[in-house]
Amino acid sequence: MGNLLTPLAIWFGRQDATRENSHLVVTLDRWMSRVSHGRVPLLRLAALPTLTLHVPGRRSGEPRSTPLLCASWNNGLVVVGSNWGGQTTPAWVHNLRAAGEGEVEISVYGARLVVDVRELPDDERASAWAAAVRVWPNYEIYARRTTRTLPIFHLTPRL
Repeated sequence: MGNLLTPLAIWFGRQDATRENSHLVVTLDRWMSRVSHGRVPLLRLAALPTLTLHVPGRRSGEPRSTPLLCASWNNGLVVVGSNWGGQTTPAWVHNLRAAGEGEVEISVYGARLVVDVRELPDDERASAWAAAVRVWPNYEIYARRTTRTLPIFHLTPRL
């Protein structure tokens, strides 16, 4: 990891007030991503790897875009459904689980790619979790805040 803002972002991300006002962080991140055409999401300023997940809403079918932290793992990227350690599973997780083959895309540095999605089973979680925690140590705090198991998804570009 690497610039002066990274430790500040990690500190900010572990605060209860941040979780309670997470909608403000997400709104700012979406705005920055939109005005920069996906090239500069908020957490990228802190040298943290991010993507924007594009998936149809499971009920509406309408496109939903969600900025997420990600980590490189096993020839792809992993994302964690942490919801800042809240008891509620994030909506994007439900949408991802309901999406059909070829319906999920990600934007990274302005490029948009169709990805295959796989929710990781227990026997693969430890390695992917370690990769995610190297990027965002707060996942350990989030896991302690909740009784639910934080889902981990592996995203790989479609060939």
